[in-house]
Amino acid sequence: MWSFGSTNVPRIPTLQKKVCNFVGGVASPLLANVALDGMERLFDAEWSNGRPKSPAFRKGLNKGVTVIRYADDFVATAPTREVLETYVRPRLEHFLQERGLAFSEAKTQIRHIRDGFNFLGFHLRKFGRRKETLLTVPQKDNVLTHLREIRAYLDAHKQTPAVQVLKVLNPRIRGWAQYYRHVSAKAVLSKVGHAQWHMLWRWAKRRHPKKSCAWVKAHYYRDKGYWAFSAGKTELVKPERTPITRFTKVTGKYSPYDPALRRYWRERKKRQVGRETFVKQRLMLHQRQGYRCALCRILFVPGEPIETDHILPTHQGGPDDLDNKRLVHPWCHRQRHQQDGR
Repeated sequence: MWSFGSTNVPRIPTLQKKVCNFVGGVASPLLANVALDGMERLFDAEWSNGRPKSPAFRKGLNKGVTVIRYADDFVATAPTREVLETYVRPRLEHFLQERGLAFSEAKTQIRHIRDGFNFLGFHLRKFGRRKETLLTVPQKDNVLTHLREIRAYLDAHKQTPAVQVLKVLNPRIRGWAQYYRHVSAKAVLSKVGHAQWHMLWRWAKRRHPKKSCAWVKAHYYRDKGYWAFSAGKTELVKPERTPITRFTKVTGKYSPYDPALRRYWRERKKRQVGRETFVKQRLMLHQRQGYRCALCRILFVPGEPIETDHILPTHQGGPDDLDNKRLVHPWCHRQRHQQDGR
């Protein structure tokens, strides 16, 4: 970790900080985005048409300087330590002072990129000497915290039915793995999945101390080439099966409220919904329906709940195959059943 008073001059250090003095709660990110809008554009970060300008194409002291912000957290990078201390930091301080804000000194750091730094739960670090490679991986503390939470839940629910355990753990595991799906997290997700397996095996063995390992395996696990912890039709989510994809940034200043860009945002939503679909049969239904609700014909929004509806209800003899299924919104699903008197 580099301090502001260090005499060492690293080649590509980073400045990471957190702005304080914001009201906590739900309003804090909104107020931060309003107050700090424009910070990224302080260092000639855009072309005249609004498209982002690569740091390599900037001129003067702005060359190689980048600011990345998320709400009231941001990280600034520069080619040398002197540029950070004599140019980048003073401009950022002036920007904050105009808005009545200041650096949080306790959370402000200057670090060399080869030493790495943490930002928003990620750890970024460059490796290699001749051919440098920047890797972004899950932050170690976040990984350990996630595993401790699973272990704490299992320790506190020793006699809870397995189906209830899966109902609680699966959303946590899936959401945590999805957060890291855009970075180099495959090895970490595999280790987390391995640790989960051991924790659930100990949990199952502890519930039945007089039963053999073969009985516990037959009672709690399904053999699919690997031991899958399951209860009924529900299986434990395996984080290592989360596909690693690269996030596609929004082009320039494209706004979802611009009528001329409706096609762009429609296609972007379709790709996002498709990436969030893990069941092959559901993905086929999405593609057949054009990623729209089969009842109201409105595009599905990434992250919203989606339910499967049988065109001919099964209690009336309808088959449970793909041709008799469609994807709908939960509220559309309920409305349809209310109209049918069910």
